Amino acid sequence: MNIKQDINQGLRLFKNASRRYWTREEKTASLVALQQYYQLPSDCVRVTEVRVVANGLTFPVAQIDSEAIWNKTNIIPSMTINLPVYFFIRGNDEIGLWPIPSQSSVNTLVISYESRLPDMTVDDVTNVTSSTTATVTNGDTTVTLSGNVVLPQMVGRWFQVNDGTDGNWYQITIYNSTSSFEIGNSYQGIGGASHTFIIGQAPDIPEEYHLGPVYFAIYQYYLKRNKTESAMLYKSLFEDLLQKYIEVYAAKTTGQVQYDLGNTGFNIFTIPPNPIT
Repeated sequence: MNIKQDINQGLRLFKNASRRYWTREEKTASLVALQQYYQLPSDCVRVTEVRVVANGLTFPVAQIDSEAIWNKTNIIPSMTINLPVYFFIRGNDEIGLWPIPSQSSVNTLVISYESRLPDMTVDDVTNVTSSTTATVTNGDTTVTLSGNVVLPQMVGRWFQVNDGTDGNWYQITIYNSTSSFEIGNSYQGIGGASHTFIIGQAPDIPEEYHLGPVYFAIYQYYLKRNKTESAMLYKSLFEDLLQKYIEVYAAKTTGQVQYDLGNTGFNIFTIPPNPIT
């Protein structure tokens, strides 16, 4: 159990180093008339952007960082604009909106956030452990297993055909039944039945860095046993891999190109439409 905990801790260090761009999540919520505060998603670490949708258009909501300024803002009488203009994070699990929505609207609040990394504690399901095989089709997203081993909680885990016909990892996105699920991307390997497979949790960092959290766990293992030389060796391996990861993946994109804007015209929206439809 300690080894699993150390692997998860090493993975968190990798995720923090990349500012969690790889785990960006987005959730929508419905605005409720006269309700100012809303619960943030349970896996939210930090909100990155808030938007509202109205009449087919999306409008950014500005953040107020200071609690004093937020309290002063709420002294202002309610405005006639029905869309929020500002938001404030209260505590670690609530977001406040101003002005308070004057009417309800479905799925108009969009929150982008850095998600909390779930611990990897679940054992793999394989053709060996389940006595089943997988049927896949090239270019399709449906995976069918010969046995009833698929569970709803497998959504979010990863699937791989490991008999040499593909080798890519695909995230499970939809639970169909106890013997079938959908993957997020079309299957790229050779289709057919009776494929061996693995279903399990996997770090959502690029595969070439998966050894990083393992190095961290081994470093902790030797450190706790006062085997300093071995501990320092794996600590060095971990830090070297982490540094390479930061250099390559700490930015959102592979590079940026600045284009001349020339005489491009912009349509600046300063006030959202009223009312929400």
